[in-house]
Amino acid sequence: GLPPRRLWRCWTGTVLRRPDIDHILRAAAALSNHTRFVVVGTGAVIITARHIPASMMITAEIDVYADDVSDPDLISDLIHATIGEGSQFHRTFSYYCDGVSPGTAIMPEDWRDRAIEYVTPDGLVTAICPEANDIAVAKLCAWREKDRDWFRAAAVAGIIDLKRVETLVQTPMPRSAPDAAELLRRITMLGPPLS
Repeated sequence: GLPPRRLWRCWTGTVLRRPDIDHILRAAAALSNHTRFVVVGTGAVIITARHIPASMMITAEIDVYADDVSDPDLISDLIHATIGEGSQFHRTFSYYCDGVSPGTAIMPEDWRDRAIEYVTPDGLVTAICPEANDIAVAKLCAWREKDRDWFRAAAVAGIIDLKRVETLVQTPMPRSAPDAAELLRRITMLGPPLS
């Protein structure tokens, strides 16, 4: 079987599981007195996917921002300072919460129509999780090496649907997004032919 979890982390990096995310969300809620957060990136897929390759779970953080508040960046700054990278929380548990801005993940303007609401088992915190194909669009927009790796792994695992992602990049997007032709080019680079 697998070695004890602490050793597993030493060998492969932190493998983030749903109970870890529940813990991070509870900590963010306790800090901020806020109970609704948007989770963007890999954390949302770990929460919502039925089957996710272990390689896609090797991450030390989830990215969140407070939902439906006038100044989400204020709460994100508090989260970053208290349970963010390098904090005592991070050193203790080997994972952390990255407080981000609502504009960090560039997704289709209607992504909320497809988002899933996840409530922690204790009922204390709600996480709004964008659908995996919307996260894939954000990965295409960010276009770092780790984003390209994520996109390829998600396509191979069937977590995202390339045809659906192709459709989404041609829907209304924030001004900060690359144009649709560039995003389609990136999909072609990363995935098999769509025709």
